[in-house]
Amino acid sequence: MQELKDIDYALARILLDSVVNKAGRLTYKEIAEQLSKKLGRKINAHYNLAVPLGNVSNLCFSMGLPLISATVIYSNATSAAAAGEGFYPMACELRPEYKSLTPEVAWKTELKRVLQCKNWDKLDAFLSKVEGRETPAIQKTPRMKDDPFYSWLSTTTTLAESSVYKYALAVDSISKEMIGYGVIDKSLREMNALDLDVFIPRILSDGRFIEKNTRGNNMYSNALKQFRYYAHSDLPEVTTDEYSKFIESSKPKETERESVVLSRIGQGIFRKQLFEKYRGRCIITGIDHPYLLVASHIKPWAASDNVERLSVENGLLLSATYDRLFDNGLITFLSDGRLQISSSISPQNKSRLRIENGMQFELGINGKMKSFLDYHRDILFVR
Repeated sequence: MQELKDIDYALARILLDSVVNKAGRLTYKEIAEQLSKKLGRKINAHYNLAVPLGNVSNLCFSMGLPLISATVIYSNATSAAAAGEGFYPMACELRPEYKSLTPEVAWKTELKRVLQCKNWDKLDAFLSKVEGRETPAIQKTPRMKDDPFYSWLSTTTTLAESSVYKYALAVDSISKEMIGYGVIDKSLREMNALDLDVFIPRILSDGRFIEKNTRGNNMYSNALKQFRYYAHSDLPEVTTDEYSKFIESSKPKETERESVVLSRIGQGIFRKQLFEKYRGRCIITGIDHPYLLVASHIKPWAASDNVERLSVENGLLLSATYDRLFDNGLITFLSDGRLQISSSISPQNKSRLRIENGMQFELGINGKMKSFLDYHRDILFVR
């Protein structure tokens, strides 16, 4: 294997962080921009990446790992065939069996291996040693074994072991920093689902957090979204008493208090307006039985002000299963009504739910509703 240079190590780290944090595929342009910033010199997307990508592929191959370079695609790739063209020649050198496959099939095969691999620890340890830093062994320490969030991530998600470990630690480090900055007044782990819906958006919009999250390749924001998903799906339901205390703490006017309470129990203005807007039918399934339909807030009830809680533009009418998916950030909608599905939903469950990315639904979107959907995608959607 050719002797590795600083650009090879930096490229391997960028690709590794992207894979373990499920950040999606990166384009040559995006890689060049990140490398330029990391190395302090201009890296050209067209001329400077072929050799480093080959070196990183060789490194992975020597460690018995999938070729992580399969995650890099052309910016203008309009098809899987086009995406696989750049990867194919170097892949065939390492995996001769790919010569009998088309570039598209070879690329898809290796990309699947990359996405399914949960043993990136060897590459992480190698890069960490080169970077001159110590990293804890990624293993289930007694503390982690007793951490319900860690256990939930391990059993519920398809995250790599290294990501599970990092996400669990990130929640505690973010809590400590944000308490120190005065953004929150108690640990995220001490909050119920209502509290998290209020304070996670505040953390995500804090400039100091944004800077830290950018350096961490969005690992910290991904950890917070997973923690909210965990809180809404695994912690006890928020009680009526807790809702009442929350309403009182927001000091609404008497008329607002009455409307908020009515909307919360599902018999008020909000639900009625959504039934009128969507003609009493679930947006996705068309189910029209009122007992099976839920008036779903787009921006969570706890994070909304009293006007937003009652705004029909902040709502969708969904049957119970899809309300649960939407509330937990496992599905969301683009501004034109197209469905987006979290990577946490397996292909098998997509089939059972009869949903696919890009399915179009009529949401009756206007300017105000668009801003609520933007909020849901940016703050709640688990990519």
